[in-house]
Amino acid sequence: MDESGALGFMECLRKCKNHYPRLRTWLTSEDYSQPASINQGPAERQLQAQFHVLCSRMGCSVLPVSCELFSRGILTQLELEKIQAILIPTHQAQTLLSICLKKGEKACKSFYEALQNEDEQLAEELKVISLVEELNKEPEGSIVPIAVEETRGHLGAALPLSGGLQQVMTRLGLTVGDEIRFNVCEVGVAIGLPRRTVREYFLEGVGIEDSAQLEALVSLYIEKTKDADRLLSRVAELSSRWVQLSERGCLLLRLLQKAETLLRSGIHSHRHSWDHLHDQDHLRSWDHLCPDDCTDQRTVWAIFSFLVWDCMAEVLEEPEAKPSGGILGMIEQLSASGRVEAALLQEVEQCWTEGDAESLLQSVRVLAQVLRDLHPLQEGLQLSSSVEGLFSCRPSRLHRVTSFQGVSARVIRKALSSMVPSSADQDASLLARQYMEACVRIARLLDVVQSKQSTTDFSNAPIATVIQHVRYVLSNSAFNSEAFDAGVRHRLMSVLEFNPVQIGLGSLMQLHQETLSEFQTYLQLGEHHNFQFILESVRILGLAKLFSVSRVHGPVAIDNGVEEVIRFITSEPTSFLVRLHCLCYEEGRGRFKVCAPRCACMYLLKAEGLRDMQWCGGNILAEVGGKVWVREGESDGWDELQALAQRHSAQLKDEGCCFKVKTLGLECEDCMAEVLEEPEAKPCGGILGMIEQLSASSRVEAALLQEVEQCWTEGDAESLLQSVRVLAQTMLSSFDMS
Repeated sequence: MDESGALGFMECLRKCKNHYPRLRTWLTSEDYSQPASINQGPAERQLQAQFHVLCSRMGCSVLPVSCELFSRGILTQLELEKIQAILIPTHQAQTLLSICLKKGEKACKSFYEALQNEDEQLAEELKVISLVEELNKEPEGSIVPIAVEETRGHLGAALPLSGGLQQVMTRLGLTVGDEIRFNVCEVGVAIGLPRRTVREYFLEGVGIEDSAQLEALVSLYIEKTKDADRLLSRVAELSSRWVQLSERGCLLLRLLQKAETLLRSGIHSHRHSWDHLHDQDHLRSWDHLCPDDCTDQRTVWAIFSFLVWDCMAEVLEEPEAKPSGGILGMIEQLSASGRVEAALLQEVEQCWTEGDAESLLQSVRVLAQVLRDLHPLQEGLQLSSSVEGLFSCRPSRLHRVTSFQGVSARVIRKALSSMVPSSADQDASLLARQYMEACVRIARLLDVVQSKQSTTDFSNAPIATVIQHVRYVLSNSAFNSEAFDAGVRHRLMSVLEFNPVQIGLGSLMQLHQETLSEFQTYLQLGEHHNFQFILESVRILGLAKLFSVSRVHGPVAIDNGVEEVIRFITSEPTSFLVRLHCLCYEEGRGRFKVCAPRCACMYLLKAEGLRDMQWCGGNILAEVGGKVWVREGESDGWDELQALAQRHSAQLKDEGCCFKVKTLGLECEDCMAEVLEEPEAKPCGGILGMIEQLSASSRVEAALLQEVEQCWTEGDAESLLQSVRVLAQTMLSSFDMS
């Protein structure tokens, strides 16, 4: 129990004191119910005052101190494991100190003794030695164990690791600690609870880490059903991959935890006031990114701004480069998109407008759920509730179709391998060097997309020059929303806007490196740049339930078409209609939508009408409950269907495009002879001159010839071997028997 829970229990006990004769005298007194009269011991008071300093300075000493406290019996096995499971020393220290404060004076004194044994220098600087000596002079009996108010109320009352909870955690591969890898709300939905019920339960003070949310979820489920066996059987059927978060999602939430730590350390130390953030003008500007101010408040707002900026890249078709309305302007754009639940964003906006520490902590919980929803590991389709067997579908991730074709992996490797380490500032910190390298890599890759070699030498250039170059390149037409994914572009801009060195936030660098990695992946050749299947709805023909729809593989260009594998999971064998369209991009035509052949649903059609439909070439897909779904024929199909409906007084409804699914190398002269109308006897430009003539002919793919020329210009053995491979492909293309 926390403090309030204990008081509630005592109140109940007091009401029935007649049943407990030996407790009657004690229960009649008022002493137990007066928290204001509780006096903290000297070690406890000092630990509370030094909380923020200790969190930031203990570093690697946390684990040895924790182990010593465990050997003394101050920490339990579970508490020690919880601390050991945390990866970040600051978070480890915060957890350890909170546990000691919760246990009272004896635990705080033992902590200082363990710290003195482990790190004498830190203990001397914080005047721990004199405190311990003073405490040891006091007689043992004068130190009375007392109850203190819960200091980690954000985690709620800690549930014991019961057998059921332990089995659920084991099934999901989850450990006790501050790790975030799952969308626990989706776990709740998968085991049968309404999403809104689970989400609201989590937002009422439950911590954002997986272990805290899972404890709360198990508690909620048992409270609702009183059936632990049912819970375990549901979890046993659950595939953990469907509720796991992507790597980017995990990193974003880890950054959010950093903001939470800063907020909590500010509350504990009483050093920070957040009230100045009530001013909405601050939220409508970008002042919190000012590099001259590295206070905790500025860092927290920089984190919030980065996270919302990243959400825009995930959600908006064309995110604005830097919204004029500041962080609240970005929230408004996200709300207008319809892809993030408006109620969550509204609560975030309200919390930020209020601006006090408690409101900001609540915004952390809400923002954590938004990030979890936006970053699933497995790309699936979000299904609406069923209406007469019809499920509307929406992709969990936004996919943008552009004219970009992708870049050869060899070209990407060559661009990155040609980088020269910067010598601009050899005395710079590791973080500054990492940031510089990431920006230079982005610059080199952007030049590859433009198919031109940059003349800018970044080896001695300051970071400002590199950033200016990247901004200029991204403003070119080759990177507009028709030619390049606007979300990728927006994330590249975030690397420039949020300099981890200026903000003083090393954990931000991990996200910038993830952005660079995703950029390299995006640049690879593939059909996904120019094509996408979009599922609109699934109509179940029968009594089966549809559990999930997910993309497995593709799109892949094959057999003069494009294929994609999609997995449907249902409760039993069944058949269903899938309504879909595709978005494409073709040179000269631009981006366009295809939803053909069309399908219609006819109501009130009699047997005679069905026979006529077969004669007019319509392909009957399904017939259920007086409704017939039919696909138009090859010639004048739609007009014929309309005429048929009119003749038989039937109603016709356009159902888009539907499908029914049922579940049961000197060889260059030879190439020229094949390609050129009048090949020159002996070109004056030598072998490269011949390459130029071939390129000008437009009958050999220019990209292949360009790569051959580049390989021969470099002239090393590996490059010449690569030219052999490319020439072989050129020969095969030129001497096609057909």
